[in-house]
Amino acid sequence: MKVKKTIFWDVDTQYDFMRPEGALYVPGAEEIIGKVGEVRRFAAENGYSILSDVDWHRRDNPEISGQPDMKTTFPPHCMAGTPGAERVGDLGDVPIDYVEIDEVDMAELRKLVQKDQFHIAIRKQSLNVFDNPNTHKLVDLVRPEHVIAFGVALDCCVYYVLSELSQHEGVRLSLLADVTRGLQTRPDEQVYDELRQRGVEITTFEKIKHQLSVDNSQLTVTGRLETSD
Repeated sequence: MKVKKTIFWDVDTQYDFMRPEGALYVPGAEEIIGKVGEVRRFAAENGYSILSDVDWHRRDNPEISGQPDMKTTFPPHCMAGTPGAERVGDLGDVPIDYVEIDEVDMAELRKLVQKDQFHIAIRKQSLNVFDNPNTHKLVDLVRPEHVIAFGVALDCCVYYVLSELSQHEGVRLSLLADVTRGLQTRPDEQVYDELRQRGVEITTFEKIKHQLSVDNSQLTVTGRLETSD
């Protein structure tokens, strides 16, 4: 079923990043909160699953510093169990499963992705969610054909997600530019160009909705033709 091979990837859409009063506010992120919720609702209502990653920090994490350089170290943010770590916007109606930072048994991960529709939040303590030993395992289990990413920050965690996914063969990658914001450590266009070189399609939510509608219509027609044969 094609819909099960298309995954939406929700990156770090948490209070401390998305709200102006947050501890590590991404400029303009509050402008896309409504759109973030809209993407999640679309996924939930149309049978698409969501993989998400969320910062879940503790004071002793190497990334957390009282004198941050804003490149590899940052002020305390998204601390485990605090309101700043909560995701913002409409989360949809699909129950959310959480994958912890310590390695999880493969059988347990398999149970999570075998559901008809899942929403999994992967906790992390670094910029790259693939530092969590469970992330590559989840991707290998899901074996997505198309991953559609959105969230923050474009020049940090979003970039890492798409860069790592580009190493998985046969996966089409799309980035929703209108549902993404960056910290401006480098210009957005520079990040887009680097991602395009990795095979990432830079697009918008409206275009993706149209593409998915066309793809599903073609699949339905093909299925009918095969049945009639």
